[in-house]
Amino acid sequence: MESSHVHPANPQAAETLPQTSENYRNATIRRPEVRIEKWGKWEIEYEFTPASGDHGNLLVVFSSVGSKYGFGKALSGVQCNVLRIRDRFDGGTSYYVCRDMDFSVSDAVEELISAYAEKLGLSRDAVVLAGSSKGGSAAIFYGLKYGYRNIVASTPQYFIGSYSHGHGVLGAYVLGEGEPRENVDTLDAVLPTLLAEDEDHDRNIYLVSSTRDYQYEQEVVHFLPALRKYSNFNLVMVESPTLVKHAEVTRQGLSAILSIIYALTEGAAPRWGEVRIGSNDVDEPAAATYLANLRTRDTALAVLTGADLTHRQAGLTGHAFIPGAAAATEESGNAGSRETKQLVLVRDRKAWIVDAETVPVDQLYLKYFDTYFTAYRDGGFACDAWELFESLPQGVYDVFARVMSESEAIDRRVPLVAYESIDRRSASHGFEVVLKGDQQGVRLIKRSLADGGPGGTVFSLQRFLMDGQKLRVYGVFYLPGRNADHRNHASYYLTLQGPDTAHTFDLKPLRMTEKVNPHVGPGDFGSYGYGFFTSPDGKGVDLSALPAGTYTVRVTMSAGGALFSHQAGRVDLRQDGVTSSAYANGTRGDAKTSGRRSLRARLWRSSESDS
Repeated sequence: MESSHVHPANPQAAETLPQTSENYRNATIRRPEVRIEKWGKWEIEYEFTPASGDHGNLLVVFSSVGSKYGFGKALSGVQCNVLRIRDRFDGGTSYYVCRDMDFSVSDAVEELISAYAEKLGLSRDAVVLAGSSKGGSAAIFYGLKYGYRNIVASTPQYFIGSYSHGHGVLGAYVLGEGEPRENVDTLDAVLPTLLAEDEDHDRNIYLVSSTRDYQYEQEVVHFLPALRKYSNFNLVMVESPTLVKHAEVTRQGLSAILSIIYALTEGAAPRWGEVRIGSNDVDEPAAATYLANLRTRDTALAVLTGADLTHRQAGLTGHAFIPGAAAATEESGNAGSRETKQLVLVRDRKAWIVDAETVPVDQLYLKYFDTYFTAYRDGGFACDAWELFESLPQGVYDVFARVMSESEAIDRRVPLVAYESIDRRSASHGFEVVLKGDQQGVRLIKRSLADGGPGGTVFSLQRFLMDGQKLRVYGVFYLPGRNADHRNHASYYLTLQGPDTAHTFDLKPLRMTEKVNPHVGPGDFGSYGYGFFTSPDGKGVDLSALPAGTYTVRVTMSAGGALFSHQAGRVDLRQDGVTSSAYANGTRGDAKTSGRRSLRARLWRSSESDS
């Protein structure tokens, strides 16, 4: 066949080509899809993830209380089709059994599950039902009522009426207004009745619990006589000294639960019988020795977990404590010791210190478990460092935590770290404070907004006038080559510089692609839709608290490690009740007024972006 060639200077008409077809690659990408559809009389929200490769079975997941979709991100490794159903019906929870005692909820959910099984060409034997707590009860309920063989239930409730009663909004949503006793009794009988009437004992049932969970005696033991009649019943008892709360059983036993799910969704049913994972046994002398030795090591823990920076506050929170446990003495009678905490900022061999409050934090015993259990109940810290940050000289500071135990003569300083990257910025009085942290450490940078220059940025001031006591200001501001495609791409500030002091206000990025695109140069294919700034409420920056005087006005963008700044104009504020006026581009004509106000202002916008 003779080859053809179209010269670039003489292109072929696009209409002569076939229409654009779907790229099959998109059909093979495995991504979750959330849908809301009506089944029966109920709208059901669910998430469906198609199978990866040749793993065609279906896993159906029911959620626990407080969980949107069951097991969170833990199921990311499951290769089969996954259908996760949210327990939200007419705005409230239902236990997947009934909403306000309307039991048609379960029939609607079953229609959804059956429809997906039929669509995938699966029998009920190829469907696995799984859930934790409330979701575990639902897995048992649907398995028995609708004839599914494969059931994985972690820490389920047996008396779902009694458990719902008084359990926050769960009781009102499930049991109806007033949560009447007869409704509680009706729901309490649901699972016992299904178990008593079920004659098909050829099922694969996996029940996960722990003797350390208060619900084991309250709920789980009541399942056991009936469940032990099934041909492949498996009881997995998870034990550990770290199990303090009900929800921790599933978390501790997650590896076993996932191994069961992996096997079942591949068509293999493990036969474990009744097994115990872990142990509650603790060698108390060995534990005391280990934790006492850990306490004496030259170490401490310091992790920044939250930072709320504004021009009025600098709230920092995290974890800070001395690991291990103090050895008990006859004088103290126990191993407890009170720790005090500080944050320390160091630059050029000088230190600035702010006291931190010791606060309780839940479940630190799980996050920082080391060989033996210890609670670390007061392992948190919180402080407002705004006054310290305001008083700091410009510069770059390394941030440390200092933890002290006076009774043990312990005083340790360790670098503060952040497990998840933190980048917080705020400005006041002409200075910006940047708090950046990662697993290597936390640094604080304080710098003058006046140090920023144009630096090759695109800047177009599109509004600059007074509206009563507010300065309305907005425009385009971005750096070519650095995408401005989300609202956190940069921080914007407005600074009014007077003869003796500066006043800085936050501005916010706003997506205004139609305003920004005319300023994008030819050949620049960057995305700059959020390269537009305005006041936080879109109605202007309130200047009523500023003293009378003349101010130069600058707009600053903080992006990456750099500051960029442009002069916007000047403001002359006089509190004499005279009509406010605004002038642009340094001219005195065509004054725009906003009526008679208590604040007089005359504004000149500079004819160039920087004077």
